[in-house]
Amino acid sequence: MNDRIFIFIDGSNIEIAILNNFKKRVLPEPLAHKLTGERRLMGVNYYESPLLYDVDEKSYNEQQKFFDRLRKNPHFNVRLGRRVRREREFECPECHHKFKKTTYEQKGVDSLIALDLITLATRNAYDIAILVGGDQDFIHSVKEVRMIGKRVENAFIEQGWSPALKDVVDKTILLDEEFLKDCWQKRK
Repeated sequence: MNDRIFIFIDGSNIEIAILNNFKKRVLPEPLAHKLTGERRLMGVNYYESPLLYDVDEKSYNEQQKFFDRLRKNPHFNVRLGRRVRREREFECPECHHKFKKTTYEQKGVDSLIALDLITLATRNAYDIAILVGGDQDFIHSVKEVRMIGKRVENAFIEQGWSPALKDVVDKTILLDEEFLKDCWQKRK
């Protein structure tokens, strides 16, 4: 097949889903290779928000090494959103004690993916987009890409995969243990 493939990986979305369901990590490079198959890989955009150095220096440094490894692969682009610190107030349902907790939210990643899906389609950078993520926020951008005349495949795990997203793509690819068997990160 001569179809030109561009892969869009929602990094933390797939990472969290796979860790929660399989207790393992997936390497994006073999995953991209497997998703591409015999077709021509034009590029892979890997989307994530950088961790905050002042919150966890070790995790930040590990993530930066991971990004550097991906950047050395000529097919990969690392596209970064941002991480925002939020103070949340919670109340204990039993004793009604109120307390604050700091959370760190990812921002801008979904909009980057949606923008790139559409922009690269209009620039004729691919024939088929493969979206690795299960978020229904991508429905409108997927519909737009298909109206441009491109096909969209969607790969995700069953748990957390938006049924509405599955309904608007040309093909779904279930990322189960069998499919991912060649993509697992070796344990340290």
